[in-house]
Formats: sequence, C-alpha cells, structure tokens
Amino acid sequence: MGKILKSVEEVKNLLEIDSFRNITKEKVIEFVSQIPNMDKEVAINIINQFPSYVKLSETMIVQLKNLCSDALTQNNKSNEASINAYSKILDDLGILLHKEELTFEEKKYITEQMVSIADKISAKDTENKKFINNKIGYVSMAFMAVVGVGVLILGGGNISIDDNHI
Repeated sequence: MGKILKSVEEVKNLLEIDSFRNITKEKVIEFVSQIPNMDKEVAINIINQFPSYVKLSETMIVQLKNLCSDALTQNNKSNEASINAYSKILDDLGILLHKEELTFEEKKYITEQMVSIADKISAKDTENKKFINNKIGYVSMAFMAVVGVGVLILGGGNISIDDNHI
C-alpha cells in the first residue's frame, strides 16, 4: 500500500485535478479507489466538496452499470459470432454427411466432428454463463463498495436500523 494521503492538495495532485466541484466520472472512480490511502478526515473533507454525495454515488453506480452493460454487449457479440461460426460448420458437415458416396468410416469421422463441434458450443455457452456471473458479482461488489465507502466515511458507525423503517 502507498503512503497515506494527508491533505486535499495531495489528493488533487494524485488525481491531476484543480477542484472537486466539476470532477469527471473517471476521476470519481479513481478517487474512490484511492480512499483507502487517505486520512479519514481528508476523505470526509473531499466528499463534502462534492455538490452532493448522493449525486456522486449515483454517478459511480451509473458508470459501473455502463461498464457492465458495455462488457456484456461485447461478450454477447463475441459469443454470437462464435456460435454462428460453429453452426455454419455443423451445417456444412451435415451436407457432407448426406453424400451417398461416402464410406462408413468417412461418415463416422464427419459424425465425430459434429459431436466435437457440439461440445465446443456447449463449452462456449458455459464460458459465457461464467462471464455473466462474474460480471454480476463484480457489479454487486462495486455497488456495495460505493455504499459501504459512503457509510464508513460519513460516520456509518453511528447508524442503527430500526425494524419500523425497513
């Protein structure tokens, strides 16, 4: 872990900004990742400079959602392209399999290739599901971090939950 940032100026220098009033989304994410390296009072002071902590949190959550959405879109395109390529190979092998002049051994080989392609489609589907589950986990953890950081920095130790307010 790096040195503890003990002043607002050190944090601004690290983020390469002049003010926290008009901070970009990218710098907000960078700021959040640096909070563990900041003195607690410095972090609170900086958060108080944001127009609204709620707005900051919303910005971070929207950014995380967009990152996840973009990743899922790219994953879907890649997955679809792979499945389409495998489907084309299966179609071509199916056409070959219907040729009457093929020997039993040739038909057996084509059938084995078709089974192999089907296995690859299944593996691709499993890989895709694992990717999606990982993204959901990442976004959930990031969301909890955004909420948790706010609670910790803004004095969450004093918060109690009343059953009447749930």
